[in-house]
Amino acid sequence: MLYLTGTVRETGPHPLTAWLLVRAWLAGLASATGIGLVRAVIANLVPGGGGLAGLVVLIVLGLCSGCQVVAAALLRRSVEQVRPARARPLRTAVAILILGSAAMITLNTVLCSGPRFVLPFGPLSLLLLCLPYPLAFALLAAPDLRTGVAVTAAGIAIAGTAFPLRTAQEHLSADAWRGHHSAIDPRLLQAVDWPGGQQGTFTAGSYGVRLDVYFPNTNIDGLSEAVVTVSRSGTDPCGDVGVIAAYETVPSQDDFPDGQIITLPAKKCTPAGPNRWTLSGRGFTGYAERRDGVLIRLSVTSGHNGDDLPTIAGTLHVLDDHQLWSYLNTPLSPSWLLT
Repeated sequence: MLYLTGTVRETGPHPLTAWLLVRAWLAGLASATGIGLVRAVIANLVPGGGGLAGLVVLIVLGLCSGCQVVAAALLRRSVEQVRPARARPLRTAVAILILGSAAMITLNTVLCSGPRFVLPFGPLSLLLLCLPYPLAFALLAAPDLRTGVAVTAAGIAIAGTAFPLRTAQEHLSADAWRGHHSAIDPRLLQAVDWPGGQQGTFTAGSYGVRLDVYFPNTNIDGLSEAVVTVSRSGTDPCGDVGVIAAYETVPSQDDFPDGQIITLPAKKCTPAGPNRWTLSGRGFTGYAERRDGVLIRLSVTSGHNGDDLPTIAGTLHVLDDHQLWSYLNTPLSPSWLLT
């Protein structure tokens, strides 16, 4: 009697493997990058901005669509290895993209790294933000009780981790910035409330701490037209002040692009009350006030010289680590690995 030996190949679906989950995570990274590009543009989009703004949006939407196609292709190939062909892997891949993207956007709004999927996200944030995609992949591509329990537990763990991670990131980023600017008095880390203006990130130097104020309704995509400078209390209020480079402030702008902060002398410095001064110079007006142990100086170009600078200066307030995050341009440091 003749016996034949050999290996019998099963034609059924393969089990989930670590490599398939990694591929699902990479697909999520591609998808999230496209979504982040759109969110970054929309966040800075001015309604009625004109044809240029519309063209930028169309280009970014095209890039986002390309990212989704790449992500769907990666997911489809992965689904085909887990489920039989009759399970319609493309439909499953699209469902994974929708579910994973919704969870990623929700998680993105919690993490302190910002509303957009762009830098300064560090490795830990990138890992966490894209985890919803492999979880959705496991849930939809290999539906069974064991997988459902595991995905539910992982989802609860991620949700419970997000807020503590956010708090830790805020403290790490603030400490890294302070360590990089150790000569800066922490009391100078203050900001104002400027109606209609979006305040940028802090820069530090011998002048103290300052930032520009961006007004998104003044042009196709807006302009920076004001500067807030917080200095030590003993600083001369009538000294040089930070202003925005524009044609009015620097008629020959070859060395100073529009929007860059430059330093100009205050040609006029008039007392406006106890510890208060009004300032003016080439192409700008300003205001200085000594309060709460610091000197705050505001400068605006002609587009906003009607703003109530004394009232704005009166809103100066100290920032805690949570509030400080949006004002920091955190230098690369070991703490970046945990952000």
